Amino acid sequence: MNTPSLSPAAARHALTDHPRFKYRGCAPDLVLPSRMAGDLNLPVGAHMPPTTDGGEDQKTRLAREAAAVEVCLNCPVMVQCDAYANTIGPDGKLAEPEGIWGGRLALERHRAVIAKRIAAPVEVPDAHLRSAQKTAVLHALAAAWDPHQVADAAGMDVRTANWQRSSLVRLLGLPRAATRMELLDAAVARGLLDAARIVADDGTIPAIAPPTRAPATTPPPPPAPEITTRAATVPPAAVRLRAPRRDRFADITGQLTLDDELAEPGHPGDVRPLFPDTACLEVAA
Repeated sequence: MNTPSLSPAAARHALTDHPRFKYRGCAPDLVLPSRMAGDLNLPVGAHMPPTTDGGEDQKTRLAREAAAVEVCLNCPVMVQCDAYANTIGPDGKLAEPEGIWGGRLALERHRAVIAKRIAAPVEVPDAHLRSAQKTAVLHALAAAWDPHQVADAAGMDVRTANWQRSSLVRLLGLPRAATRMELLDAAVARGLLDAARIVADDGTIPAIAPPTRAPATTPPPPPAPEITTRAATVPPAAVRLRAPRRDRFADITGQLTLDDELAEPGHPGDVRPLFPDTACLEVAA
């Protein structure tokens, strides 16, 4: 019901200048000005959410919205009201982003605008489609369709090539399920590609490549861990060093051995005490 050719101001004038505008359902009642003319059980402004602190609970909100929609459905200017409220302003927003207008909730009206934008995409200038990367991807896609071959021919990595293919589908207004041939035909129709360059397929190749990973390569087996065997450390056997056997004292120059001295002829052969007189020792003790 939206009128794209009208500005919000022009659509509002069309609503307020309508000859039946004064009979609208949300207008104040002549007898009870605080109540809606279309339903005396509703206060004026019931089509808008409350501005008081705390708002309203869900049950109250649903009842209010249902009653307000019922008033709209019996309103003589419902179509004009809906056209004004859902007109898109210069900022890209609805003229009336909140409340119930033309018998529709705010959420319903926002969803309708979004759905219309998706269904009728804006024509994209050719300059946005003729970038160096998009042109390279189109030429590569015309000759091949394998993601890796397309990326190699376009001179970029696979991820970038797939992103450019997806961008071309979106900018040309094609659905995501479009095939490779549909994308190339759209490019030819826009003058972006020469039809003679296209190598046709069976019509089942998707325009947007599926998630692609780099070709798997078998990595070389890891080097075997070095096993170092330590030789068992055996403590050396205890070696007993035999002391040199000495049957007699070594001869030292200038020193006589006791044996030789005792063996001299005429030697008494007995050992005399150094202190024969023990009495001296006792006195000393």
